[in-house]
Amino acid sequence: MAPTKVVLLSCGAFNPPTIMHLRMFEIARDHLQRMEYHKVIGGVISPVHDEYGKKDLVSSTHRCAMLRHALRSSDWIRLSSWECQQESWSRTRVVLAYHQNQINAVLNDNLDSPNKKQRREELHWVPDDVKYHSEGSVRVKLLCGADLLESFGTPGLWSEEDIDTIVGQHGLVVITREGTNPYKFIYESDLLTKYQNNITIVTEWISNEVSSTKIRRALRRSESVKYLLEEPVIDYIMKEGLYGTKDNKYLLYPEYNQSQSFFLTPSPSDVNMESPSPTSHPTNGIDYGDSSMQCNFSGGESYASKPKNGPVTYIRVERVEDPQDSDRFSNEENTRRSGMGYPGQAVQIIATAAGENKVHKQGLSRPACLL
Repeated sequence: MAPTKVVLLSCGAFNPPTIMHLRMFEIARDHLQRMEYHKVIGGVISPVHDEYGKKDLVSSTHRCAMLRHALRSSDWIRLSSWECQQESWSRTRVVLAYHQNQINAVLNDNLDSPNKKQRREELHWVPDDVKYHSEGSVRVKLLCGADLLESFGTPGLWSEEDIDTIVGQHGLVVITREGTNPYKFIYESDLLTKYQNNITIVTEWISNEVSSTKIRRALRRSESVKYLLEEPVIDYIMKEGLYGTKDNKYLLYPEYNQSQSFFLTPSPSDVNMESPSPTSHPTNGIDYGDSSMQCNFSGGESYASKPKNGPVTYIRVERVEDPQDSDRFSNEENTRRSGMGYPGQAVQIIATAAGENKVHKQGLSRPACLL
């Protein structure tokens, strides 16, 4: 018997679309085709209407744009914006029925029909296999996570009529998530048990608890979301200032706003801190350029600024070793170090134009740290 041709349809907010939204399609296709009962010929993503009313939901214009960017890397998953273009929110059962009916209409059209070319252009989400090559029926199945399956048990959230239509007429492909047991949930539901042959459970062995909620939180806090979203999606979010990135106090993406600083507190007024990791290492530890400079001393790092008049001033974070550590230093060296201060003390080093270094404690009694 020939395998059933399947189009996987995923509904949701996609706010923003993550790598796991796309990963679900890949996992599901692998599993279904490995079982040899189904042949997956396409995937469709249908973002929810703006009136769905979910917290922090950005406009469908932005969500569709992010999905287009995210789907650049896929040659078989496509965006359907039909749901977003309706006057109000559509139930999942209605969304599934619309896409199934449109696929059926394309399959049943006469190839010489003058309207078929226009319909193909309008229905850009329809897989090419359906438009040009397919023979026989194609079934639209709902692709979802185990959390959606378990939401069927939430009182008042789903009507029995909707569940009966979704599972009985279309079917589910459910991707497992950490801490869920879809088999147990199906067993405890008489309605789902009735249609259990239409429910395919796909185990995700490479678990990754990436969620749009966590990503929005990270973006609000200026935390990196690299490798959690497709790069073009990140670029779009930053460009449009979505999810609070426009008002972020601290910046992790300097290419979008060069005026903001990475430092949480200002540097001391008499010190110009260029970088905690110097890129050059002068042989004598001193650089007498015309502008602010930085030097590297053995055993610690220092930061320097050259005023218009007077000596170059270096603030050095110096770790003073324990003078009792005779295994590491000679007695002479230990004596010299013990004269500088106690272990962990911050000291100030003044370098004159003649190249002479002088150590000044100047009451700096707290442990060494970046001032």
